[in-house]
Amino acid sequence: MTQFTRELLAVEREGIDLRAGVLGLLVLTAFAAAIALVGPVAMAAAVGALVVLSTDPPPAGRAWTIALMPLIISGAVLTFLAVWLDGNAIAGALLGGIVGLAATLQAGRSTKAGARGLIATIWVILGLTLYDSGVTPLEYSLAFVAGAAVGTLAALSRARSGPPEGAGADDVEGHVTGATIPSFGALLKSPLGLLAVLRGIGIGVAIWVGFMWFPSHPAWVAITALIVIRPPTHQAVLVGLQRSLGTCVGVIGAVALAGIVGETTAGLVVLFLATAFLMMSVREVNYALFAMLAAALVVFLERILQGNAAETAFDRFAATVTGVAIAFVILGLVDVFRRARRSDG
Repeated sequence: MTQFTRELLAVEREGIDLRAGVLGLLVLTAFAAAIALVGPVAMAAAVGALVVLSTDPPPAGRAWTIALMPLIISGAVLTFLAVWLDGNAIAGALLGGIVGLAATLQAGRSTKAGARGLIATIWVILGLTLYDSGVTPLEYSLAFVAGAAVGTLAALSRARSGPPEGAGADDVEGHVTGATIPSFGALLKSPLGLLAVLRGIGIGVAIWVGFMWFPSHPAWVAITALIVIRPPTHQAVLVGLQRSLGTCVGVIGAVALAGIVGETTAGLVVLFLATAFLMMSVREVNYALFAMLAAALVVFLERILQGNAAETAFDRFAATVTGVAIAFVILGLVDVFRRARRSDG
């Protein structure tokens, strides 16, 4: 067995986290209940809260709240634009590519800034598919702001007990005296800039392909490409293969189980919740296993929502493989340009 194969199938038993499984189960259950009661607009509120909670507030709560305003406003604007584009594949590809480029550059500022950028990119990709949900772009934007407000209150409440354990310049960037935050221009000229530009192009292409080839599930291709396009190339290839392998096994298993349960909603709900618990519990054990459970979760959810499980399974796998292929092309271009730069230097 080669080293690459060992890494592909490696199982980290110490990564099992039952507490994370319980927490993830509760979060997903609450999220599903919110969507069932309020509708898809609940997703915007959840994302707004998540974006804010990904930033640890410093002791000066009021200053931090004011500093959050550009983040919240830009999130609301992106939400509005994504839905307002009305499923236009070309315009959506341009928007997603620009957001993907900016989000990648954000990772050069801090870990948490990179996390917020990733959340924003995923949300924009999903937002592009919500144009026919029966909710207006303005309502989605207001829901995002409302969720961000709730997240702000929760974060400030948490901050009253003192700074988060281990907080530092990376956690509260922009609020630490003397901290130097690279500008976007400097980051664009850095080695990260090449990855950011090509990643943005890859995300844009993936969005267009998703709308053209998989109109029922246009977001899957782009989200897969987004996850896989990350340095170093060896790790990205490993992630891509694990995701494809896991998705293949997950959709086949989920379709089989859904077929056994049939039209019984209660049985499908049990399968959904059990899969959610396992997915969060083993997320650090092996990425292929995580991808398998995530794919099964999507199949069960769409089956509950009266979708066709077999069609969902095939589309999911085909979209994932397409996203991985786009990601590998982009990563190959990254290597080519980097080698050219080194040879010129």
